[in-house]
Order: sequence, then C-alpha cells, then structure tokens
Amino acid sequence: MEQLQPKKREKGETRRRVLKAAGKLFATNGYAATSISAICKASGVLPSSLYWEFGNKAGILAAVLEDSAARWIDQSTRTVLRAMKERPGSNIDQLAAYFDFMADALAKGPEFLRLMLMVAHERRHVDPRALEIIRAHRAHSIATVAPLLGAFGLERPGPDCVTARDVALLTVACFDGAFTAAQIDADAVDLRRMLALLYSGLVATLLSPQVTKTE
Repeated sequence: MEQLQPKKREKGETRRRVLKAAGKLFATNGYAATSISAICKASGVLPSSLYWEFGNKAGILAAVLEDSAARWIDQSTRTVLRAMKERPGSNIDQLAAYFDFMADALAKGPEFLRLMLMVAHERRHVDPRALEIIRAHRAHSIATVAPLLGAFGLERPGPDCVTARDVALLTVACFDGAFTAAQIDADAVDLRRMLALLYSGLVATLLSPQVTKTE
C-alpha cells in the first residue's frame, strides 16, 4: 500500500492542476474558445494524462463545475452559519447578517458563478451534464435559503400561495443578478448596498399580512 501512495498523490496533483487551469481558462475565455492544448499548456499536464483522467473537454468542464460548485456551496453554508453565530438574536437580525455576509462572498467573484454565466451563454456548445450540475447546485442553494425565510411564517403557503421556496428562488436569482452587475461594472455597483436594499424589500414583504400565513 505504501508504494501506491506516491502515485495517488501524483494523480491528485495532476487533477488539481488541470482543474485550476481549466477553471480559469473557461471562466476567462469561454468553453468553445478553450482548447485541450491550452489547458495542457496552462496546467503542465500531458494530453495523454489529461484524457486518461477526464476523457474529453466536456469531462473537464463537468469536473471543474463540480469542484467549483462544492467550494461555493461550502462558502454559502459557512455564510449561513456565520450569520446564525454572530447574530444569535432575532430571525430578522440573522437574515440581515446573511445578506451582509453574502455581499462579501459575491464581491470575491466566486469561480462557480463566473462559470455559470459562461455555461448560460454557451449552453448550445456545452455537454448537458454542465447544466445538470448547475441546476443541482441552485436547488441546494434554494434549499439552504428557504429555512431562513421560513422563520417569517412561510413554512406553508400564505393566502397568495407564496412559500419560503418561492422567495428563496427569487433571492438566489437576485444574487445571480447582483453578481452579474458587479462583473459588468464593478466601480458602479455596491454589492453591500444592493443586497441591503433587497433585504429591506424582502422583510417588508415577508412581514406583510398579505403574504404571511394566517391562523
């Protein structure tokens, strides 16, 4: 078993180098404009090793998306836990902290969101697995945000059939939009203020008797 460890480490390092190089190239140049040779050059990995590990370019994109999605999910989960820990008071305080911390996370330009924009733009060129991975991540994000919103009385549909999941879907979509706006014109976009306004609007809506559930 000890003789296999160096090979395992070498394989892991090869995979890490390819994922890092390919992720940067895909996010910067797009999928169609990124060649296998460019990934090999940027990663320092031989084509034979790359094909052995990933199969083809579609396999590389799928692996890059899974890796970046896992890191973004971890970041998003830590954001929720941080909000609960640092603002142990009311649900409103925790929700305010969550939006505040998410502004910081989005400002760092997470690779997964940049890749998501790339896939949306080039969806006709990418393998269907790429969209499946993105949809799975969004479902996880919505499932994470919904409980925070459910605390405002939306565990079950209100009089107008609004649920915590509906509002969570809107919230995640707004996060995507805010991130896109920051990518287009970072100097003109204040993510913290933008999400603070979104938070204020959501709280006003969630606490309205028209959408909160009745006994």
